[in-house]
Amino acid sequence: MSAINTPTYMRLRDQVRADIVSGIWQLGSHVTLAELASHYEVSANPVREALLQLQGEGVIAMRMNRGAVIPLVDAKYIDNLYRLRGVVQSMLVRGAARVASAEQIEIMVALASDYEAAAGASDVAASVEANRALHRHIDVMGDNPLAVDLLQGRSTLADAFRRSVGYGAGRLDLAVAQHREVVKAIANRDEDAASIAMLAHTDSSRQDLLAMCKQLQS
Repeated sequence: MSAINTPTYMRLRDQVRADIVSGIWQLGSHVTLAELASHYEVSANPVREALLQLQGEGVIAMRMNRGAVIPLVDAKYIDNLYRLRGVVQSMLVRGAARVASAEQIEIMVALASDYEAAAGASDVAASVEANRALHRHIDVMGDNPLAVDLLQGRSTLADAFRRSVGYGAGRLDLAVAQHREVVKAIANRDEDAASIAMLAHTDSSRQDLLAMCKQLQS
């Protein structure tokens, strides 16, 4: 969970979000307040507050007196999300290229290296986690908190889906190459190149996930 001085419901919110990605709470499942309170060893009140925040992010759907449902992710959801993500992240990466500090760029390079290590090991779980860390860092560098918040909750469901279905052939290697293009453009302060590279990256992610959806249906 988050830092110990963070309110319980906020720490719980972050942990539930992480546990949805890891598959502890599966897409399409229904969880009750009692189940969550028992699992996390807390009272019902912080659970309720955490769920309300997650509902606001689009991560779960509350059910009156019945807890929450974690939505299923289908091809339409993926298509809509990644088209939105492409627009928002191509905007954010322009800001990153424009205002990122030397320290932020150094951290970005290290996070990209972490992703390459996970991808090189074909570790799906580690790749999903490292990818999210890298993209969130780049998004935050763009200095638009409203846009970052818009992406966060929806990214939880996409990451949970990605972790459950894995990657298509060659996807990890392509993502590594695309990350390098994005990182290089930001480091060079080239807003246009960064935006173009990010849009290409999100669109190829969309296409790979849609192909995975099609495989599940066949």
